[in-house]
Amino acid sequence: MPDLSNLSALLLRHLAPRGLTAIDETTSLVRSGLVDSFGILDLVQCLETEYRVRLQDRDVVPENFENLALIRRLLERAEPD
Repeated sequence: MPDLSNLSALLLRHLAPRGLTAIDETTSLVRSGLVDSFGILDLVQCLETEYRVRLQDRDVVPENFENLALIRRLLERAEPD
């Protein structure tokens, strides 16, 4: 299971240019507009590289990137790369 603090730090680094300065398990990423469809694709690449996993195409939907808790669950289901 990905460590929440490491995942949080990764997302903060990745999303800092978009104005995100703090994140917790329930911070809205998609609904708030911090992450759009292109941002999801960027996050997928970043997460796959950082955690050495392969996300399934069927899992790359906005609902799975809404917050840190959902992203962590997505990574738990991901296949090792």
